[in-house]
Amino acid sequence: MQKNQAAEERNRSVFINISVVVVFVSLMLGFIVYFEEGRPNLRLITLQTMAESFASSVNNAHWQWQGEGRPAIVILSTFSPRLDDKKSLVETDKHPVFMSDKGWPKAEPTGKGCEQIWNMVLNMPLEIEGFRVIAEFYDGVKLSGNNLDSRCRFKLSTGPYFEYKVFTGEVLKVQG
Repeated sequence: MQKNQAAEERNRSVFINISVVVVFVSLMLGFIVYFEEGRPNLRLITLQTMAESFASSVNNAHWQWQGEGRPAIVILSTFSPRLDDKKSLVETDKHPVFMSDKGWPKAEPTGKGCEQIWNMVLNMPLEIEGFRVIAEFYDGVKLSGNNLDSRCRFKLSTGPYFEYKVFTGEVLKVQG
């Protein structure tokens, strides 16, 4: 009889230990999920910021193209405030942008051409937080039968992207 009681006591002890481990693991998974959902998606936020900068530079190039009499190339300048004086600006960069006859940054209608547009407009590598940005070209004729719908898509390997319509200069918001 004592052997039966000892065996039952061991079984109960093992059951209690397993129950404690299951409860602990469940609580840990719950905390991980809770904190992971509350954390902002930094890649998405960074891509949204890049899309806004891209749109701003595209519009600046367009208005400069208008103001200079519609040349084939405009030179975009970047300015930053001086370190010692916030009231004056210093030119930090100049780079050429090839313009279409409609006044928007242009390149060859390929993925490489989209990379060139990114480099001309933003003057920075195709990279966000150490992740490569993939530039793809979508032919408007194949998409909708309208050449004006041709676009460059700038995306991370997974998730968010934004698009630039090459014939209209429109930058479409980040999709994610």
